[in-house]
Amino acid sequence: MRDIKEFEILDINAVAKGDDIFTLMKNAGRELSKHIISNFSESELFLFVCGKGNNAGDGYVAASILHSEGFNVKIINAVGEPKSLPGDALKLYQGEIVGKSFLDQVSKESTLLVDCLLGSGIKGEPRDDFLPIINKINNFTNILSVDVPSGFMKKTSVLATQTLTFHDKKIGMSSETCGEIFVVDIGITKEVDECCGPGELKLFPRFDSNKHKGQNGKVAVIGGGAYAGAPSIAGMGAYRAGVDLVHIFVPENNFDQVSSFAPELIVHKLDGEVIDRKVVKLLKSFDFDSIVIGPGMGKSPKSFEAVSEIISNFDNLVIDADAISKYNFNKKNILLTPHKGELNRLGVEADKESLMQFSIDSGVTLLFKGKIDYITDGLYFKRNVTGHPRMAVGGTGDLLAGICGGLMARGLTAFEAGRLSSYALGIAGKMCYDEFGPGFIPTDLALCVSKIFGKI
Repeated sequence: MRDIKEFEILDINAVAKGDDIFTLMKNAGRELSKHIISNFSESELFLFVCGKGNNAGDGYVAASILHSEGFNVKIINAVGEPKSLPGDALKLYQGEIVGKSFLDQVSKESTLLVDCLLGSGIKGEPRDDFLPIINKINNFTNILSVDVPSGFMKKTSVLATQTLTFHDKKIGMSSETCGEIFVVDIGITKEVDECCGPGELKLFPRFDSNKHKGQNGKVAVIGGGAYAGAPSIAGMGAYRAGVDLVHIFVPENNFDQVSSFAPELIVHKLDGEVIDRKVVKLLKSFDFDSIVIGPGMGKSPKSFEAVSEIISNFDNLVIDADAISKYNFNKKNILLTPHKGELNRLGVEADKESLMQFSIDSGVTLLFKGKIDYITDGLYFKRNVTGHPRMAVGGTGDLLAGICGGLMARGLTAFEAGRLSSYALGIAGKMCYDEFGPGFIPTDLALCVSKIFGKI
């Protein structure tokens, strides 16, 4: 079961991988027609109520098949000329199109009403001109909704007898909202389903002009001690993800270098030469939306104790680099970003099954970094193939951790942040090489990531 947004992403990625929307529409229409014949062949009339989107296109395809096989079929075009439909879907149907008044004339008991009015992509409540149509649809005895009932999860919706949905159930689907639910395959392959693509960019949170400073996210980056550059780069990654404020917490031996890196970073000096548990009390005096732990931290036992206490006290965490180890993760919204060596410390093999099992057992999300990135929350799995060989330059992993932390601060789950960050950073790598040549560095990457997000 998935959020409706995931199906928008899937459609975009399917097209990017070479799938044709009309081919998928024909597959959906064929499955719809088969379902109707199998379950409603005794109906005297198949009446399709169609809008203008892909949902309506599925209906036109199914209606054309049923009409060609001799069934009594009529379509109500509820929105005038359905210009957004693929033209071929309109051309397929050679049967009768009737006006909306036909809903008042036809037998409610012997007609199958096929609801293709509004798909899952509508924003807000159905428009006022749709409300009378939805109310009239609900007078019918047999109602089959396509993909989701029109007005799904809204105040006014079609009360479907059955719902035929595609590829997977949508979150919120139940017998109360959809009647009897049937899931059918329309030809989207596992490869397409699992591969990150341009659809991931749909996850990027849009900016709200009504928000003021701080409401787009406040991030804490805890690191340094062993390496001073790493937490600075992570902090800039968080900024490039669109957050308002980034605080860096580093030991006193790194303070001067980190504080001179960029004036935008708010740098805090910690006593001592390593991260220790004293940072927890300091963190509690702020109200951070996410925390990135580990860049340049080193492997002091005191630092691992600090990480463990941070996990106990806070949520929305990115655990990176030296901080990656076995902890009691408490089933929180936590993202681990290991490379192969760091994955070995967890005792996990670099394959899909092992990664997913670790995520299930520990309750965290994994972003395994390699030539191909693997991202999983235990329930779902994604792989990302974007990138450039030059991204092996030191600091890229720190940048990735910061971007992830920034996106989580802006409201994304660990799984959403991991896959979006991985995809966007990979695209940025190719952009950087084209723009700056083979000598590009993580700060160049950070700027390119911002440009990618800015085009959404």
